[in-house]
Amino acid sequence: MDKSGVTRLSRREFLKAVGAGVVAASIGSVASSFAAGEGTRGAGNERSGENVYYVEFEIDAERDRERYEYYKSLGLLIERDGKICVANPLLPDRCMTYVKPYEEDRFELLPPGADEDFYAKCVRCGLCYYACLYEGYYAIRLVGVEGGLERVGTPIVPDVMHYPCTLCMKCTIVCPTGALREVKPKEVRMGVAMIDPDLCWAWNSGECYSCAKACPFGTEVFEFTFNEWGVHTRVRPEKCTGCGQCVSACPVNGSAIHVLPREEYERRAKNFKNTGMSYEEYLELILRTERENPEKATFRAMIVNSDYIINIRGIVSEKVVETLETENEES
Repeated sequence: MDKSGVTRLSRREFLKAVGAGVVAASIGSVASSFAAGEGTRGAGNERSGENVYYVEFEIDAERDRERYEYYKSLGLLIERDGKICVANPLLPDRCMTYVKPYEEDRFELLPPGADEDFYAKCVRCGLCYYACLYEGYYAIRLVGVEGGLERVGTPIVPDVMHYPCTLCMKCTIVCPTGALREVKPKEVRMGVAMIDPDLCWAWNSGECYSCAKACPFGTEVFEFTFNEWGVHTRVRPEKCTGCGQCVSACPVNGSAIHVLPREEYERRAKNFKNTGMSYEEYLELILRTERENPEKATFRAMIVNSDYIINIRGIVSEKVVETLETENEES
């Protein structure tokens, strides 16, 4: 920002307007489909025995000729193993990748208050399930025989996209054995939310606080970095309850924020999307590029990622929250 503060704002408005215009003009109204598969416990294509939770930005040169020629002219295509993908402008030897839609990257979480002794303490009475059902939340389900004999009848929270936990804590109150301990809502640790910065609208466009607005604890869990590219949102993993209320609030189809069991979160954070970088290192690479190489940052956010988010994955504009106000601020 210069002393007057005008240059930074003008560049930001320019990036948002021109970036969107370039994508729209160059790509046109190419009809792209994004088929969501059935969600399972940690679903994903198997590659080298690992759960692959991301998809590459692939292009079919025959069916999507206009997009192919456009990215070819920018020098952003990688042809490998008979496939063509758009390169990550920050890691040009790697394909740009995005976390899969939630339905293909869905995990079963344990209800609030569960600890390492949960399965030893749970008597499969189902009271937590009925308490949740009675409240009208439907977050808790009971494991069927397909989940294995050891887990049959135990409670899970399997779908925070459609049925997030509201942290009402009624399940912990009715539990007769302490399998679900009575803890304060802020102390719940069902999982950890992780944002894909390449798919998140706020990391690629400007203002969007949808996830933080939906979170029961808002800025206690979410933190923000502001620059001319907008609001860059992060989750404080040590504060996240894993309730999942942020997941359905995300305006990007399939959600750019997923709640993961803590061990899965840590696995992904060590080598984020197989980049060889930790999650924090990858976020810092984006921020450093925005500071030091605006042209490359523009290609990443306003051309490649905006094209994917808008034209391939899809975004619900009505769900974009551009201000973050608390009840105290409003009063």
